[in-house]
Amino acid sequence: MLPPVRFSAKQQPRLGRSERMSQHRGLLTPEERARIMQLQDLLIDRFVEHREATAAGQEERVQIVEAEIDGLLAEKAEIEKWAAVGSA
Repeated sequence: MLPPVRFSAKQQPRLGRSERMSQHRGLLTPEERARIMQLQDLLIDRFVEHREATAAGQEERVQIVEAEIDGLLAEKAEIEKWAAVGSA
């Protein structure tokens, strides 16, 4: 028989990305979850566009896409912030 495994605070297993996301998603409304998913899809598109513009040397387009990325990340953070505050 094996003894039960105990973890100290320093030895606690780390949560993977999907586990952290699912915990946080439980705090969001269905509308907020849907918007977060939309924002993530848009971010993926913008990061690909950014990489392509950078590779092509399109400096003006790079700056525009960076501004769009910043706006999308800010909106995502705002939704997550209010969801966290609402659950406190």
